[in-house]
Amino acid sequence: MVVLAVLIPATAAGLIIWIVVGLRQRGAEPFTLASATAFYANLMVIVTATAALCGGVLLVKAAFGFWNIKYSYGLQSFSGVSVSGPCPAGAPADVCNPLVPQYDFTPQRTQDLLLGLTLVVIGVVIALAHAALARAVKGLPGGRPVWVERGSTIGFTVLYGFGAIFGLIAAVYAVISYFVVPAASVSPQSNFYSTASGGQPFGELIGTAALFIPAWVVAAIYLRRRLQPSVPTPPPVPAGI
Repeated sequence: MVVLAVLIPATAAGLIIWIVVGLRQRGAEPFTLASATAFYANLMVIVTATAALCGGVLLVKAAFGFWNIKYSYGLQSFSGVSVSGPCPAGAPADVCNPLVPQYDFTPQRTQDLLLGLTLVVIGVVIALAHAALARAVKGLPGGRPVWVERGSTIGFTVLYGFGAIFGLIAAVYAVISYFVVPAASVSPQSNFYSTASGGQPFGELIGTAALFIPAWVVAAIYLRRRLQPSVPTPPPVPAGI
């Protein structure tokens, strides 16, 4: 997936910073087995929730592929073996050319659909299980380290922010490019597969923007609420005053 090229480096950098902050906070907070469990549980929630979002991206990509296969699947250029034999009777010349390689992206679309469903189901189940684990250790000594709770909130916001901004920019560019950039001419003697236009397929990029932008907004709202200082409740006024 294209979005993983952005998320994996951001996740690695964030994880390193998170661990460094946790090591610096060990003197200020007790570090117990519950603390390590809380860190593990929150980290797994981030990983599995992100996996579920990536599965949703694949489902959107496959949905666009069912609408029009070229919206999600296609090759600007691909060297391969052409289909042997003449074109079926009545097939358009720009769709079937015995001298130009023809590729069937239906199996890839089916694979994306199955992988997307698998990632969504398994990701959501495992994320809920680890969220329950994080809640279970909160009552134990050291089970609510501040650096873990704040770090997970910031991690969600930053990680999904990267995915949302990348998805939005890439999706807008891909859609405009697909419908505006003219298709390159294909020589009958060349091994090139021609799409309907000069742009790349955009289904996956639209799925990235459509799923990561709402996730980013939700994470940012939750982070803002966590940053608001809690107002202490005033002491009760004694009777008769």
